Amino acid sequence: MKPVLLVVCAALAACLYLVGLALDLFWLKLLTKPWPVLALAAAVWSRAGTDRRIVWGLLAGAVGDVCLALPHAFLPGMIAFAIGHGLYVAAFLRWNRTPAPVLLAPVAVYAGTGLWLMLPGAGALALPLTIYVLVIAAMIWRAAACALASRANPLVRWGPLAGALLFGFSDTLIGIHRFAQPLPGAAFAIILTYWAAQALFAATAIERRRPAAE
Repeated sequence: MKPVLLVVCAALAACLYLVGLALDLFWLKLLTKPWPVLALAAAVWSRAGTDRRIVWGLLAGAVGDVCLALPHAFLPGMIAFAIGHGLYVAAFLRWNRTPAPVLLAPVAVYAGTGLWLMLPGAGALALPLTIYVLVIAAMIWRAAACALASRANPLVRWGPLAGALLFGFSDTLIGIHRFAQPLPGAAFAIILTYWAAQALFAATAIERRRPAAE
């Protein structure tokens, strides 16, 4: 599919999802939610030489999108997103293997604060929630390590970190809303920051393959 068509399809699906969100139309939300991320996966796949881990991570996110839109499928959604984060960790490690232990400190603060806020209300999901937070913390850590590549262009250097922070913010809002305290209107911030995060990962993957391809 041509890039222009992918952009149009993704934008249309995103707008329809936001309409469904505003009007609380279950079927419209369910049918449109995964398409923006699927369009990003198709865009990355269509560029020869891109890291396929990013594609599979995006596809895992699309599965998670559907699960979170369904009642009683929160745990499968967490598992799908955890798999996606694991794939992003693998991609970021391939992009930059610098150990960067100093970056673990702020990431540990983020993970500890999130668990402190969410675990008291997690109930039976306490263990999967802990594992999930640790996986996304690892993803943020390795994305931050990519920013240590000072000679890379701005998107390749900062795209993974910006995307990871937006992803972490989105997931933290979901966790607080579900396990700690309802956040009225948070659904719009959650989905917009999530889409921005996935778009940054996709754009970075495409940008990284250009020098080799050219």
